[in-house]
Amino acid sequence: MNRPRTVAAIILIWLPVVVTAATWAAWSDRLPERMATHWNGSGAADGYSSSGAFATAMLVAGMVAGLAGVVAAFRARGVPGRRYLLGGAGVLAGSAAGVWVAAATANLADPADPRPGWRFLFVVAGIAWGAAVAVVAGPSPVTPPPPAPAVTPLDLGPAERAAYSTTLRAPLILAVTGAAALLIAVLAAAGLSVLWPVLALPVLAGLVLGQVRVTADRRGLRLVAGLIGLPFTTIPLTGIAGVEVADIEPLEWGGWGYRVTPGRAALVLRRGPGLVVHRTDGRRFAVTLDDPRTPAALLSALRSRT
Repeated sequence: MNRPRTVAAIILIWLPVVVTAATWAAWSDRLPERMATHWNGSGAADGYSSSGAFATAMLVAGMVAGLAGVVAAFRARGVPGRRYLLGGAGVLAGSAAGVWVAAATANLADPADPRPGWRFLFVVAGIAWGAAVAVVAGPSPVTPPPPAPAVTPLDLGPAERAAYSTTLRAPLILAVTGAAALLIAVLAAAGLSVLWPVLALPVLAGLVLGQVRVTADRRGLRLVAGLIGLPFTTIPLTGIAGVEVADIEPLEWGGWGYRVTPGRAALVLRRGPGLVVHRTDGRRFAVTLDDPRTPAALLSALRSRT
């Protein structure tokens, strides 16, 4: 990401803050002391707040977003997907300004019965502002990964076969899955099925990532969701350019869990040793393992034989 585009993205993040401050200064003497700030499904106001307090809250939210954008721009250099961090800051700043403008103009139009109506588009535009910030910021420069350090291949005879397999378990994910499943059962008994889709997400994540089978053999590297037997990552031997053993730092790979960032993906269940596969298309895949040297040596031997 070059500096001019970075500066332009920061300016765009702070622009909604300026809009909020300028409109508050222009409208403060005409807004009611207690303005409507929340509406029910029919569009009638059902929540009120001090106009000054509400404007201050939206300004603070925008300023926090602006400061977060500055930090993301200049302190997260080299982090894949930095443009999306800036875009997220733009969403927060833009939506705060959009909420303020929508609420303020509704109160100005009819103080006795303020209804947002079409003014909800201000909120939508504020959320979309984040996309504009991300576009202006542009993609982070792609730095080719360094060559993988040499891994001593396993000593295999011409006709000898070998395979490696281990099971990874994530107790925290399994616990969250169990709790979500129990809550779904309680909601089902209470007839609140409308909340099921929200709770289905952690259950699905637990079924896939709670227990993972990692296999390295003549087929390549495979990751299978152990609880449901679903393969979700397969890298054939012909798609492997090299392998290495490395210490995995979760934040460098996008966080914990199954993470996908530009040019790489990873299954990170903890901090520590892991297997990193360099693919023939330039991408990388990493998985945390207790003993990554064994599958690395095996894949190196099988790849050279292939």
